[in-house]
Amino acid sequence: MESNNRLVVIEASELEAMIERVVERKLREILNHDNKSLGRDGRMSLNEVIAALDISKQCAYNWIKSGRLSQPTRIGRRLYWSPDAIRAMMP
Repeated sequence: MESNNRLVVIEASELEAMIERVVERKLREILNHDNKSLGRDGRMSLNEVIAALDISKQCAYNWIKSGRLSQPTRIGRRLYWSPDAIRAMMP
Protein backbone atom coordinates (compact mmCIF):
# COMPACT_ATOMS: atom_id res chain seq x y z
CA MET A 1 0.00 0.00 0.00
CA GLU A 2 1.37 3.34 -1.04
CA SER A 3 1.50 6.24 1.42
CA ASN A 4 0.37 9.70 0.34
CA ASN A 5 2.38 11.65 2.90
CA ARG A 6 3.07 15.24 2.01
CA LEU A 7 4.35 18.30 3.78
CA VAL A 8 1.92 21.17 4.20
CA VAL A 9 3.19 24.56 5.29
CA ILE A 10 0.78 26.97 6.97
CA GLU A 11 1.21 30.14 8.97
CA ALA A 12 1.01 29.92 12.74
CA SER A 13 -2.00 32.26 12.73
CA GLU A 14 -3.82 29.96 10.28
CA LEU A 15 -3.13 26.96 12.50
CA GLU A 16 -4.35 28.87 15.56
CA ALA A 17 -7.57 29.85 13.76
CA MET A 18 -8.15 26.25 12.67
CA ILE A 19 -7.67 24.98 16.23
CA GLU A 20 -10.01 27.65 17.63
CA ARG A 21 -12.73 26.66 15.14
CA VAL A 22 -12.43 22.98 16.07
CA VAL A 23 -12.49 23.73 19.81
CA GLU A 24 -15.50 26.05 19.47
CA ARG A 25 -17.37 23.46 17.42
CA LYS A 26 -16.63 20.74 19.99
CA LEU A 27 -17.74 22.97 22.87
CA ARG A 28 -21.01 23.72 21.08
CA GLU A 29 -21.56 20.00 20.55
CA ILE A 30 -20.93 19.26 24.21
CA LEU A 31 -23.07 22.10 25.52
CA ASN A 32 -25.93 21.85 23.03
CA HIS A 33 -26.61 18.12 22.94
CA ASP A 34 -29.90 16.66 24.15
CA ASN A 35 -30.73 16.88 27.83
CA LYS A 36 -31.03 13.08 27.74
CA SER A 37 -27.26 12.82 27.45
CA LEU A 38 -26.67 15.39 30.19
CA GLY A 39 -26.77 14.43 33.83
CA ARG A 40 -30.00 14.39 35.82
CA ASP A 41 -32.33 17.34 35.22
CA GLY A 42 -30.25 18.56 32.27
CA ARG A 43 -27.10 19.07 34.32
CA MET A 44 -23.54 18.37 33.25
CA SER A 45 -21.48 15.63 34.86
CA LEU A 46 -17.91 16.14 36.02
CA ASN A 47 -16.59 14.41 32.90
CA GLU A 48 -18.68 16.68 30.66
CA VAL A 49 -17.44 19.78 32.51
CA ILE A 50 -13.85 18.60 32.21
CA ALA A 51 -14.30 18.05 28.46
CA ALA A 52 -16.08 21.38 27.94
CA LEU A 53 -13.43 23.38 29.80
CA ASP A 54 -10.52 21.21 28.62
CA ILE A 55 -9.14 20.77 32.12
CA SER A 56 -8.03 17.81 34.19
CA LYS A 57 -10.09 16.26 36.96
CA GLN A 58 -7.62 17.56 39.54
CA CYS A 59 -7.86 21.06 38.05
CA ALA A 60 -11.66 20.89 38.34
CA TYR A 61 -11.38 19.94 42.02
CA ASN A 62 -8.88 22.77 42.60
CA TRP A 63 -11.21 25.24 40.86
CA ILE A 64 -14.14 24.11 43.02
CA LYS A 65 -12.04 24.56 46.16
CA SER A 66 -10.86 28.03 45.09
CA GLY A 67 -14.33 29.13 43.96
CA ARG A 68 -13.38 29.54 40.30
CA LEU A 69 -15.77 26.72 39.41
CA SER A 70 -19.22 26.92 41.00
CA GLN A 71 -20.18 24.44 43.68
CA PRO A 72 -21.81 21.40 42.06
CA THR A 73 -25.08 19.75 42.95
CA ARG A 74 -24.34 16.40 44.50
CA ILE A 75 -26.66 13.54 43.61
CA GLY A 76 -25.47 10.46 45.43
CA ARG A 77 -21.73 10.33 44.84
CA ARG A 78 -21.89 12.20 41.53
CA LEU A 79 -21.37 15.90 40.89
CA TYR A 80 -23.45 17.92 38.44
CA TRP A 81 -23.36 21.52 37.18
CA SER A 82 -25.81 23.71 35.36
CA PRO A 83 -24.80 24.08 31.70
CA ASP A 84 -25.44 27.84 32.07
CA ALA A 85 -22.83 28.07 34.85
CA ILE A 86 -20.26 26.35 32.63
CA ARG A 87 -21.14 28.52 29.60
CA ALA A 88 -20.63 31.61 31.75
CA MET A 89 -17.03 30.54 32.36
CA MET A 90 -16.22 30.42 28.67
CA PRO A 91 -14.74 33.44 26.90
